[in-house]
Amino acid sequence: MMASTEPVTEKMPGKKPDQGSAVGQGSSRGASVGSGGEKGSRAEAEGEDLKENLPPGDPARRDVPWACPDGTFVKLVLETGTGLDKPKEGSLCQVFLEAEPGSPLSYPTHRWAEVELGGGDAEWDGVVDRCLETMLAGEQAEARLAAGGTVAIRLASFTEAKDSWEMSAAEKWDLVLSNKERGGELYRAGDVAAAARRYARALRLLVVAAPPPDYDQIKAELHANLAACQLRLHQPANAACNCTKTLALQPANTKALFRRGLAHDAMNDLEGAAQDLKGVLQVEPGNRAARRELERVMERIRARDAKLARAMQKMFA
Repeated sequence: MMASTEPVTEKMPGKKPDQGSAVGQGSSRGASVGSGGEKGSRAEAEGEDLKENLPPGDPARRDVPWACPDGTFVKLVLETGTGLDKPKEGSLCQVFLEAEPGSPLSYPTHRWAEVELGGGDAEWDGVVDRCLETMLAGEQAEARLAAGGTVAIRLASFTEAKDSWEMSAAEKWDLVLSNKERGGELYRAGDVAAAARRYARALRLLVVAAPPPDYDQIKAELHANLAACQLRLHQPANAACNCTKTLALQPANTKALFRRGLAHDAMNDLEGAAQDLKGVLQVEPGNRAARRELERVMERIRARDAKLARAMQKMFA
């Protein structure tokens, strides 16, 4: 059974004295806007909402549904919370989650539990994370997914977590490497979507990390790994873009060349695919996978050209 839209009466765990922080980072960041009575405040709030590409309104307001900027869900506040601070990545949140049995959630459901924001890898864990980033202590909300399904969320309390600017260079770099390692584990286990989220998170953290000596190497690997995930998720345009970013750092990276070739092939850019696959063979003449794919692409080019020639003959016959 799904959570009722009526306010619940079950007692929440008490709020911890160290809870709270500024608005969390992530795709829902920047959603909260003040609505005070000062002159011009509403116009300013609406202007800020438009700048952030969000619908006007505060995601913590009970009377205004809030759409996540990436379009994955709409949040409806069932009971408003208190205070100003909200959880962010790394916060330990005391939550009660409700969802239909079999929903893709790794976070515990139908009981009070402590979850680390950003620590889950299941498909709906990211929805819960982004929703929590907009919630106040004591708030109850419902996330209605665009793809279907609903998650009811009650947030009792949360601990303070550091913003990226508060972290040391070592802390930031440790987060980059831990997310990269976790992404590799998930990819090898066959959870490609979760692996992609980990690689993307590592790349976001890399932007604010002080570059160590192997910064370019790690960044190139992350873009190439994310591209591998995107190919399997049928996102060839994104995969090609990430391969290009790898090749900007490592022009002879054969994995990136090969994956970009596959992406171009999936987008019917056959000449682009052939060029990348030939590039792989220039560096690794014995690469059987690249040779096999190149032969297949060349056959597609020949078939396309023959079809076009027949069409032209009929046109001028």
